[in-house]
Amino acid sequence: MDTDATQGLWGTWHRVDPTALVPAALPPKRQSGPVFSGTHIDPIHGVSTVDAAITYLSGFGRVTRREAIATPAIKRARDLICSLAQSPLVMRDETGADVTRAYNRTDWTLLLQPEVKRAPINTWADVLEDLLFEKFARLRVTDLAWHGRPAHVTRMKPGSYTRDDLRGGYWVNVPGKDADWVPEEQVIEIESPNDAILDAGAGAIRALSLISAAGLNAVSGVPPQDYFESTDPNVDPFESDEEAKEFLDSWAAARRARSTAFIPSGVKYQTNGFDPKQLQLVELRTEAIAEIGRLTGIDAEDLGVSTTSRTYFNAQDRRRAMLDFTFGPYRRAIEDRLSMEDIAPPGYSVRFDTREFSRADDATQATTDAALVYADIVTRDEIRAERGLGPLPKTTTAQEVSAS
Repeated sequence: MDTDATQGLWGTWHRVDPTALVPAALPPKRQSGPVFSGTHIDPIHGVSTVDAAITYLSGFGRVTRREAIATPAIKRARDLICSLAQSPLVMRDETGADVTRAYNRTDWTLLLQPEVKRAPINTWADVLEDLLFEKFARLRVTDLAWHGRPAHVTRMKPGSYTRDDLRGGYWVNVPGKDADWVPEEQVIEIESPNDAILDAGAGAIRALSLISAAGLNAVSGVPPQDYFESTDPNVDPFESDEEAKEFLDSWAAARRARSTAFIPSGVKYQTNGFDPKQLQLVELRTEAIAEIGRLTGIDAEDLGVSTTSRTYFNAQDRRRAMLDFTFGPYRRAIEDRLSMEDIAPPGYSVRFDTREFSRADDATQATTDAALVYADIVTRDEIRAERGLGPLPKTTTAQEVSAS
């Protein structure tokens, strides 16, 4: 290993072997195994309001990611928050100038290609999803650049590893093999300032799932509540509880197999139904989705709930509000972590380039561009570069003609 010290953009560094990512002594390995188990959810009865349902269902602990993502409102919220990954990450110097193109291709590939053979948008979308659902996102360093900082990483999927605080690292499960030991020095940990919605939003997610299930039951012909009673109030049609249970089990099996099940003599089938308005469960569903909106910081209208009164915002104002209040905590968590000196060069910072996301309409943008050029804040070629256009062709002035 070459230990000659060099002073440059990245400070004083020592040339390192990019494969030198294994510590000298590893703790004993252990067998792979499941890290998290699923949560069993029992049905509830007698809950009449969404608020009561959320309070009750929160007591069952966290929901699984699969359970959450199967809820359309959560899936939409996840997709909106992960859309921040469409904005590229750039490196800026002390003046705020974008130096990504100047340095990243030769000095640092982490922003342009964090995972080998994988588009950056997928990597950062996964990181945002982990921050939303789990509060923590962890990236395992797989390669170092010449200055000793991370060049490539792989995402550590939640549930595939276990933290070992005693040894200071992680056991990563490998199917069919012993678990890999990864010291914490080889892991980039990003922490969200918000709580994990799989914990904080467990009650709201389960409540919305139950409301959706009730709607599906109504469509398939299953009543909200049903029961049997004896045709003769003085005669018990069953000699024991076991006989009654056997009857109910056989009837339920027949009901699941067919749209209509046979009811024998001696008992009468009764149902308590909803009126058409209640059957649609519109109000309950709207309230439950609004809870998801409050949980994720997303406007309920973006989740499919019609809002009749609001303060006027145009599209650009709404997008800027999303950048500040919805994306803001996750955006800053990623930017601040990647700007730390164990990753970025001293004095430099990493930021999401959100100009395209918050761009105004064409007429407003053209007026703004003209004013910036007139005030000599930017040049015409800089404006054209932002629009994906090449520089204007050079024109020959009268002075240049006379001089020739």
